Amino acid sequence: MSGMQNHATGAPNLLDEKEMLLRYKDAVERAIPHLPVKNGVVDIDSIWVETSIPIAILRDLLKRSDLKLPENVERINMKPRAQRGGRRGKSQRR
Repeated sequence: MSGMQNHATGAPNLLDEKEMLLRYKDAVERAIPHLPVKNGVVDIDSIWVETSIPIAILRDLLKRSDLKLPENVERINMKPRAQRGGRRGKSQRR
């Protein structure tokens, strides 16, 4: 989508798609060291909460070979909690 123009002004967009993805990647790399790590694993949900980057974009970013992870992070759990069953136990609602 590089070279796209703003429909209102006809001017090129300030950020093309590649630059935006690089900014998202940088945000993810800065956020991960501050997230909880359990047995070398960080959940994609934690990254999403910290960065607010949409899950679909996060999945693409986390698959990149040039993504730098801290030494204590061995992998990212790519399955969001909503797909893992969400709430545990019985609801207290009557």
